[in-house]
Amino acid sequence: VYSHSGTTLTSGDIFLSLYNNKAEFQRKSKQRFRLTVRKRYPNRAFVTTSNFLNLNYLPETSYYSVRDAETDEVIIPFDTEYTKLSADSTGMYFDLFMEGFQPERYYKLMFRSDNNEGTQIFDEDYFFKIIR
Repeated sequence: VYSHSGTTLTSGDIFLSLYNNKAEFQRKSKQRFRLTVRKRYPNRAFVTTSNFLNLNYLPETSYYSVRDAETDEVIIPFDTEYTKLSADSTGMYFDLFMEGFQPERYYKLMFRSDNNEGTQIFDEDYFFKIIR
């Protein structure tokens, strides 16, 4: 589902971060990962609220990928149909079922956005571990 009323960032230097990443998840769980998106260097404006509180979104053509942290093997590749990022009124997100991952291993999340400037890959070293 991709439905929002915020600003879509389609160009420029974009900073993407995971919101409340616990870093360890049970093997038989489903986890919702939330993303925050903002301009790395926002335009200067004299306002009474922070620019970092505004909700921004990547374009609808944005995807996630999961890699093994040790071997860098692609576990879930970028796919234009099955790994799309979703959006709602509180930000961007995607769901992962942890049962398909090997326990006691670390995995790395990567993100891709196809925007006005071409394809942009976000590799910010976000790791998580599956525990028994």
